[in-house]
Amino acid sequence: MKNVSGPENSVFRKKGFFIALYSCLGVVAILAVVVTFANRGITSPYEDEPTVYVGADGVESYLAQAQEEAWFRPRQTPPPEPAPTPPPAQPQQRTQPRQAPEPPQIETPEPTAPEPAPPAPPPAPTVETFEPFTADAGMVWPLYGEVVMPFSDTHIWNTTFERWSTNDNLQIAAREGDPVRAGADGRVVAIGNNDFWQGNYVTIDHGDGWVSTLGQLMENVLVNEGDVVRAGEVIGGVGLPSIGSARSGTHARLQITHNDSLVNPYDLLQER
Repeated sequence: MKNVSGPENSVFRKKGFFIALYSCLGVVAILAVVVTFANRGITSPYEDEPTVYVGADGVESYLAQAQEEAWFRPRQTPPPEPAPTPPPAQPQQRTQPRQAPEPPQIETPEPTAPEPAPPAPPPAPTVETFEPFTADAGMVWPLYGEVVMPFSDTHIWNTTFERWSTNDNLQIAAREGDPVRAGADGRVVAIGNNDFWQGNYVTIDHGDGWVSTLGQLMENVLVNEGDVVRAGEVIGGVGLPSIGSARSGTHARLQITHNDSLVNPYDLLQER
């Protein structure tokens, strides 16, 4: 075999020297650890292997053998810790079936009491009626007394004016306050005053065109316009005479028309 010498061989020699040196140092360190554990009674990491006690003369052979085995022996890993035992399974609680949600309650407004109906209007007053007057039935005298001036469509002496003239009414003497009565059924159509001729008066429509007017009455009469009066019903009292008939004294005045034409009261008044 050819002996090769040169720089390359010197390098390899140096590397081998350092490898051997480091290996020896490692063996010494391991030996020191083993001796220490043996003296202190501490278990070696390699518990499964028997502990070897060597003397000083067998150190080199033991180190060589340990070095050789150390490179190839796989490192033992500690056994895995046992997995923790799971707690016993709890009995599963029986869940109640899920109930469907209740539908929302719709609040209905409480029925309100109906508003009270407005009071019924009072019944219309019954219109009182009367039988229309007829000439054959006749009229009641407004009061009984002396006729101080008769009806006349011809000229007669007028004591108030002291002259001859016609007279469109019948004047009956009476005392102040004497009751004056309606001559027939009818409706009061006018209440008024004429200071010169009639004084206070009441006009009554007897129907069928017949109308009577009672004058020379007291101021406060006993009827109102629209009232229905009956034959012989008191409508007021005798008052003071007006200017146009002052000389006739206290009296009642009666005038009658038919279809706006003057009628002589004597022809209609019933016998006394």
